[in-house]
Amino acid sequence: MLATILKSPQATEATFTIIETFAKIRELSRTITTLSSTKEEAAQKPLLQRSGELVSELFEDELHTSDTETSIELNFAVLKFKHVIKRGK
Repeated sequence: MLATILKSPQATEATFTIIETFAKIRELSRTITTLSSTKEEAAQKPLLQRSGELVSELFEDELHTSDTETSIELNFAVLKFKHVIKRGK
């Protein structure tokens, strides 16, 4: 709706970004729900991998470091995601 009100390229880009982020969060929610109900390790591995990819896609672009190391840790019911970024000197 932002793009229809402001009618600028930035508003259109922001609208697409919001829609893409919402779709990724919805997919992450579905993946975590499926993961919690799956008991087989062979089926859990790709779900865990996809969950990690989605979390990384959601946070990676906006991740800024001001120190030598930045760590993000997210705990879901069945998924723990930890991402550490180390800066070179």
